Amino acid sequence: MFTILTTMLRGIFRDIHTMVWNVAFPLAMLVGLGLYFDNPAYSDRLLSGVLTTNVLFGATMVTAFYVMSHRNRGVYKLLRATPFSTLSFITAMTGARTVLALFVSVCVIIVSVLLLGVSLSLTGLALMLLVLLIGTVCFTAIGFIAANLSRDESNVNMISNLMSFPLLFTSEAFYSLEQAPQWVRVVGKLQPFHYLVEAMGIAIKTDGGSLSAIGLPLGILTGFTVVCLVLAALTFRWDSERPASRVGKHREQHFSSV
Repeated sequence: MFTILTTMLRGIFRDIHTMVWNVAFPLAMLVGLGLYFDNPAYSDRLLSGVLTTNVLFGATMVTAFYVMSHRNRGVYKLLRATPFSTLSFITAMTGARTVLALFVSVCVIIVSVLLLGVSLSLTGLALMLLVLLIGTVCFTAIGFIAANLSRDESNVNMISNLMSFPLLFTSEAFYSLEQAPQWVRVVGKLQPFHYLVEAMGIAIKTDGGSLSAIGLPLGILTGFTVVCLVLAALTFRWDSERPASRVGKHREQHFSSV
């Protein structure tokens, strides 16, 4: 699995589209919005919004296209002939996306501290990285689910957008929902991105005092992560025709031998 993980990482960092949308774009958005508003009170929300939005779109949409591309090229059919399990492959892919997300997040945090004057404690920084780790795993799994439900590139684009944008619009990543309709606030609390944003906001403001406030949103986000990983494994497709099933595969081999 380590070999596949390192191979995926090399492919990710060589992909120009990934570098533009996952590295250059969040940094440009942070700098652009930070200089435009030029408000220290907004800097914390901006940092939280950029970090979490990058996780949302980077992990979900890019993963969905990445999985679809490899499946259409027949890469997964070759893997299916090996003893490499579905869960191991999903773990390797998730690990690669997590490394990229953490790398980009560190760059964003450094820029926000140096350019926007954001003040972070060591405790808050550690919590931010923990939130990013769990959030990236969660939304990478959602990216797998989007790819598993798709048949082609146009289909995966529609499904990943239908998953990602409602999550963003019903969260408080860049704005408050205090004046939003009640149903919008209720829907927001039923989806994982809300808790990623909430946990990140608490982590950024943590100065070494009480850490109890982050426990609930981080715990709920972890619960969503477990559920999404299980769904990603159960719905994973080695090809465009049918989902993978180790049990089904063994049955096929048994009947063919008979």
